[in-house]
Amino acid sequence: MEVVGGVKTILFGDDEAGAIVAGPPPASVEQAWRSGAAPIESAEGFIRQILGWREYVRGLYWARMPEYLEQNALHAYQPLPDFFWTGDTDMACLRAALTQTLQYGYAHHIQRLMVTGLFCLLLGVEPRAVHEWYLAVYVDAVEWVELPNTLGMSQYADGGYLGSKPYAASGAYINRMSNYCSGCRFDPAKATGEGACPFTTLYWDFLQRHAHRFSSHPRTALQWRNLGRKDTAELKAIRRQAERIRVTSGSAAHGSSG
Repeated sequence: MEVVGGVKTILFGDDEAGAIVAGPPPASVEQAWRSGAAPIESAEGFIRQILGWREYVRGLYWARMPEYLEQNALHAYQPLPDFFWTGDTDMACLRAALTQTLQYGYAHHIQRLMVTGLFCLLLGVEPRAVHEWYLAVYVDAVEWVELPNTLGMSQYADGGYLGSKPYAASGAYINRMSNYCSGCRFDPAKATGEGACPFTTLYWDFLQRHAHRFSSHPRTALQWRNLGRKDTAELKAIRRQAERIRVTSGSAAHGSSG
């Protein structure tokens, strides 16, 4: 134990990590807030993350393993694309996240959830394959925290034990939240045709394939209602283009539906 900035700290495992990092225990953070040394927003967020989310994930893992490893609520059976091991793809966001991951063994949480994880979710990759890739490539991956975050939060493979809805988004989200799209040959606003963004194509295809599960879900109904803005011809074109993406991703051997 040591004192940093007037707050006693202990060593504990990072929330996503096998590494051991220094940080104040929750009781010390609470005391820092009560004494005025830390704002309520910082103290509450830290304590909730350690005592709330971290312990919830840990409890879920130990309560539901080993069966949890085989969860596949969305019936996703596509193999992981080979380019996840090389970074060799024309999609700028994926190329950047994969290259960084393979070089450093690290990527930001949002890159994991909303770039690599999102692509796997939309493509329909088998959840266990996604889990095994995350466990293999990230230096901070420990199964008890990585597995629930990957299968539950990223891939919605547990059907809602960890999170109540899938984190599904199109290329427009990546364009709003990053600068990847400005240097990419794909247009995040296009779902079909030349230059259409694979994320956008696969997003609308995902909404179609899983409409029966989520169109009346209280947290996703509004999102799925947007399917009504597209006519039958456009939806069919999206399905055809999505299948071509699966072929070019080396993922045509198995269908994906849910």
